[in-house]
Amino acid sequence: MNEMTPTRESGGPLDPLGARLRAPDEIGLEKIMLFPEKIPGLGLNLVGVDPFYPVSVELSLTSRCNLSCVWCSDLKSRALCPDRLDLGDLDRLFGDLASGGTKGVTIEGGGEPTLWPDFVAGTELARVHGLSVGLITNGTKLFPLGREAGFYSNFQWIRLSLDAYGPDLYEKLKGRDGFDVLLNSLSKLAKIKSRPVLGVGYVLTSLNDDPEGLRALAIKLRDLGADYLHLRPVVDHDEMASHRDPQVILDRLLDLETPFFSVNAKALIENQIFGNDGLPCLAHSLSTVITADGSVFLCGRLNDDPATGSMGNIKNDYFKDIWGGEKRREQVAWSAKGEYCLKNCPQCRMTKYNRLLHNLKRVKTPDFI
Repeated sequence: MNEMTPTRESGGPLDPLGARLRAPDEIGLEKIMLFPEKIPGLGLNLVGVDPFYPVSVELSLTSRCNLSCVWCSDLKSRALCPDRLDLGDLDRLFGDLASGGTKGVTIEGGGEPTLWPDFVAGTELARVHGLSVGLITNGTKLFPLGREAGFYSNFQWIRLSLDAYGPDLYEKLKGRDGFDVLLNSLSKLAKIKSRPVLGVGYVLTSLNDDPEGLRALAIKLRDLGADYLHLRPVVDHDEMASHRDPQVILDRLLDLETPFFSVNAKALIENQIFGNDGLPCLAHSLSTVITADGSVFLCGRLNDDPATGSMGNIKNDYFKDIWGGEKRREQVAWSAKGEYCLKNCPQCRMTKYNRLLHNLKRVKTPDFI
């Protein structure tokens, strides 16, 4: 290995302009550029309805969970949403999504997806239909599943929700001992041939925002084989919000980045904005949310608001009929009003896309760079 060969522990080589090469940001705003065919449809949400299918779908398989995170924002919706999905529902849904142009499905909570009895068969079914699959999991039940570890190579990415920089803090914040179990799962996943992209999620609160603890954790994750650490602010619990300057945290982390490992922390700023910045929401059709009872929601941040309600249920109707249905048209009309969003929208990751679309509309010299 020569001095210019990058390693997980080194900063790696420089590009021709002298900038340090780094791993890509898997959560960033720039990903919208991968879907130029979708962008014109987003503008239609201002005057009608974007007819094109979402790029990806967030799917909850179960409302059950084996942890008790102190900031859990799904407790209310979990009580309203018993598990009712079966493999037949998924087969019909995945076939519909694939035929309509959806690229991927994120298997997530609700609850902990690996607790769903048909987790293995359900995720493999998505691959049968040609959909890419991502997984957000607490990592405590990944191994063993009675399958070869190669099962996990079916996923394009897996993100493990850690949220603590040590075992004692993990147990305090999440209700049980699981820190070392999760790190063991990460280590095993990193050794899989043709392994998925591996991320670690971290909800930043006033209880777990020590910069030195985060730095030690980032070093450990990098050495175990994680591709990125994703920091995001706590939502729906203002009393737990971190008051540290995000730059103070970043200053202790960014020098750890290599071409193989990145620290994704833009959400600490981008995801702090309430009310969608007073803008119409056009970006909701980039994704949609399907809960464990089959309900389809326009927005994952308003899905427990009775005034919003679901657009339909995949147990009763095909997704294409829900996506083109009257209830969706009504909700798109609400979200196209900036005053509605300002009053009703909590912190949301879609705000950054809406700000981008708004700024593009305001450009007065569109024929020039």
